[in-house]
Amino acid sequence: MDLDRKKLFNLMNRMRSQVPPEPPAADCADVSWTVPHHFDANATERVTDIANALAGFMQRALRGLCDDTFEVKLNAITEHYAYSLAEQMDAENSNHYFLPLSIQGKGLVGFVGFPFETCTQLIAQMLRDPESGIGEEDTLSALEESILQDIVIAITDSLLEGFSAYGEIILGKAEQIVHGRWPLPFGQLEDMFRVSFQAGNAETLLELSLYLLDSVVDSVAGVPMVQISTEQKQKMSEQVIECLSDVTIEASVWLNSSMMAFQDIITLEKGDFILLDHAVTTPVNVQVNGQECFKAWPAQSEGRGAIVLTEPSVDC
Repeated sequence: MDLDRKKLFNLMNRMRSQVPPEPPAADCADVSWTVPHHFDANATERVTDIANALAGFMQRALRGLCDDTFEVKLNAITEHYAYSLAEQMDAENSNHYFLPLSIQGKGLVGFVGFPFETCTQLIAQMLRDPESGIGEEDTLSALEESILQDIVIAITDSLLEGFSAYGEIILGKAEQIVHGRWPLPFGQLEDMFRVSFQAGNAETLLELSLYLLDSVVDSVAGVPMVQISTEQKQKMSEQVIECLSDVTIEASVWLNSSMMAFQDIITLEKGDFILLDHAVTTPVNVQVNGQECFKAWPAQSEGRGAIVLTEPSVDC
């Protein structure tokens, strides 16, 4: 059958009419699976009420320690997996100070975190000398750390007093502050939440945060208690791994790139060489799902191109 342009156009229109219309897009919010979603809207509201109450207890403590004009307010509440918090602190080469928190019979469940700048400002406020220059070389003396410990314990005691008002949350604190390292014995997929506070007066603005396992406040936040046995957890883990084993993931080897003038590109011919910005003594990059994960050397095996892995990438 001969088709001129008009007949072809009409035929294409008839074919389009046979295609069912696309369903309307789902009306839902984007969800990030890189963070927990332990608290629903109602639980988040209750946790926010608790955090605002804690800010009041902390404000009274700071006014007693430093200055009657200190104001403390809730900054934000966010959820995180423990591993992401631990990695973040390691990546920042953390100079922060922490005081671990525990529950009797459950061990450590969180900590209070004090950025280094907050620590120096608290010490200066305690000494009534805001221009003291404490921590100018990113370190504290033994005496300054001793003063800081007293301040940290007093602030933490105010938070624990606030929690005690809810009856079901009885937290304890460690005897010593921890400097610069992740202060908890776990750091994997545990659901945690962070409550960040801002405290300030006319001269100073401080930031500090409370980190706890989500489960600590489940009872007062109205989160249903789900009992999962060790055997069930193990079975769920095995099922997840079994499902993941069938997932296909793209792996690619990226040699390198080079900047070339347009005139050079249009004159390229078969057999021409292109010099790359990559030394032959440097391994190539291996990307998994678009993320650089390994270093490798080019090789061949059974007549096919291959690579020999050398080491994991620091960014993977």
